[in-house]
Amino acid sequence: MSKNPSQKELDEIRENFNFFDDDKNGLIELDEFIKLLKVIDPTSTIKQAEQGFSHIDKDKSGSIDFGEFIIWWESYWWQY
Repeated sequence: MSKNPSQKELDEIRENFNFFDDDKNGLIELDEFIKLLKVIDPTSTIKQAEQGFSHIDKDKSGSIDFGEFIIWWESYWWQY
């Protein structure tokens, strides 16, 4: 994906984000990220999820916002 995603690409990323945002608060918390990671890689561990979550949560707010999610999804989601 490009550095400047198209509206269609953003819509697809938003759809993925919303799918895993179970409580629909506009944020991905750790428990939601663990579920997301298990879909991407069923062999992933809780430790891998915690490490990935910490890396993605750039502002250390304890949750992943849509901006952080976009950066991760475009760049390196396959690494976790």
